[in-house]
Amino acid sequence: MSFQLFGRRAVLDPSPLLNSRNIIFPKSYYHRPIITSPIILLAAQLTVPEKFTVHSMHCYFVLNGNPRIPIIYYVDIVREGRSFHTRTVQAKQRGNAIFTTTCSFTIPISAKFPDDENRMRSVVIHEPVFAADTVPPEQCESEGAIIDRLLRTGRIDEDGAAMARARCVQDQFEWRSVGLSRLEPETANTAVEPERKIWRKWVRSKAPIANPLFNNPALAYISDSWFLGTVGRVNPAARRERMGMMVSLDHTIYFHAGEKTRLDDWLLVETTSPWAGEERGLVRMNIWTKDGMLLATCVQEGILRLKDGREGNEVQDGASSGTVSPKPKL
Repeated sequence: MSFQLFGRRAVLDPSPLLNSRNIIFPKSYYHRPIITSPIILLAAQLTVPEKFTVHSMHCYFVLNGNPRIPIIYYVDIVREGRSFHTRTVQAKQRGNAIFTTTCSFTIPISAKFPDDENRMRSVVIHEPVFAADTVPPEQCESEGAIIDRLLRTGRIDEDGAAMARARCVQDQFEWRSVGLSRLEPETANTAVEPERKIWRKWVRSKAPIANPLFNNPALAYISDSWFLGTVGRVNPAARRERMGMMVSLDHTIYFHAGEKTRLDDWLLVETTSPWAGEERGLVRMNIWTKDGMLLATCVQEGILRLKDGREGNEVQDGASSGTVSPKPKL
């Protein structure tokens, strides 16, 4: 990995890193949509002192990347304060920005108040309650079991099953689906509006992550997995076969306890879609530790266009983890 500092700008060429066999993220992940690349956040992290950890990341998709062209990351040092450091990162191909993000880093409160009792007295604290009745990952279907069930019931054919299994093998993360449920307790009304549904699933890395520097970049990676696709999960009008275009526009992550992030243990991912309209959709995500601590909150907005002839010949699907295709004109 080539990392050079020029005044208040750092330039990261990750090519040697991507070809290393020791990194947790293989080169194929680099060719996913740019936000999911762990190198984005890693590039910014490398420019701040070790005691600082990321607490927010605001991302915008500018152009689609070409997997055959190297990406160079430019990190601008925007602010270096006593409590907060700010960085912007631009991912460029052939001099053109295809992605931009602003990351803010802070010193964890645990470093300022090591004693739990003093921290409780000195800091304003509240957070949502973890759903205690959530089915644990050990009792949820594995991806392989789900593929077998869909094949057995005729919902997918042999080719579809083979493609799904190949995707699972390539994925560095293991997923277990809890399922779709309602936000409120059961009522006499059986109809549930899309904005009142919640989709839950468990995730963890298949291999241990030895270097703690990679945990928050890994969380950024999984935060974009099937995120916008939540709209299709909660609203039948946005099912895959009806969509002409589903493209992410922006993506925000708030890391509530970045210093405690561990991706090699089970995390619960909850997603909802509080609003859709104007050919756009909004989705929210909470990421919890298995013992009920809220690690991160994410928000994403994307374009949702039904098939009507405007989508062009090649469609970018923001709900999948497939390869990058040319982005349709918006």
